[in-house]
Amino acid sequence: MQELPASRELVDRALLDQEAFAELVEKHKAMVYSLVYNFFHNRSIAEDIAQDAYLDLYRNLDRIESDKHLAFWLRQTVTRKCIDWSRRQKHRRCQPLDEAPEPGVEPRERDLMLESALAAKVAALPEKMRLVVILRFQEDLKLTEIAETLDVPVNTVKTTLRRALDRLRPKVSHLAEEARYGPIRA
Repeated sequence: MQELPASRELVDRALLDQEAFAELVEKHKAMVYSLVYNFFHNRSIAEDIAQDAYLDLYRNLDRIESDKHLAFWLRQTVTRKCIDWSRRQKHRRCQPLDEAPEPGVEPRERDLMLESALAAKVAALPEKMRLVVILRFQEDLKLTEIAETLDVPVNTVKTTLRRALDRLRPKVSHLAEEARYGPIRA
């Protein structure tokens, strides 16, 4: 009998034990949540889609081949759920409620105005471009990994990323200067 690779050990335990499944969720929750949050910029939606992705994971756990496959499977599932949710919302009319900010401690000083301005520019991109930008720069995935995740050719990813950056460049070139010196006045 051939021994299973060590990277499959937690998946096998998760099939039999709820605590092991909780370990799987804990190990991947930051990646899953941040993917969804950076797509929608909404905590409630991020939590709902993450929960739905974990439910799908639980149902499909026996199909996961390894730890690496698990991370790939989760990324692909989450990106598809983001696209599906976004498409469903286009047909709904609803007024979102203001989210109350939660207290938290930021470990490093950040320029929140610059981050929010940049996030708004990325959020204005079409779905596919936005996903490619998030996967490339937030998740730091290689182009081949993005292609696998989105199930498209690598050249499509390259083209989509280049077009997204071409759209963003003129819109954000002034942001770095404003962050350093304040708003530029003519």
